[in-house]
Amino acid sequence: MKTKELEVNGTKYMVKEPTVGLLFPLMKLMETDPQAFQLELAKAVIHVNGKPIGDGLMEVGMSDYLKLINEVVGVSGLGDSSPNA
Repeated sequence: MKTKELEVNGTKYMVKEPTVGLLFPLMKLMETDPQAFQLELAKAVIHVNGKPIGDGLMEVGMSDYLKLINEVVGVSGLGDSSPNA
């Protein structure tokens, strides 16, 4: 599974590819509430100190969040339409 390590404003993060078991239940939200989908996915796949960030994501600055969410989309394979990603 893919992972991406990055440091944003002095905090080290690891973004981990979601499992099928994590992603599929969230897929319903993608259609009905895309913002909630994005938040719930990010809470689960962004890790700090080896643990999912969870609700701690709500304390992250917006500029940091935007950097992180780009990695979430990339690692999750949700932003790449090519079949061999």
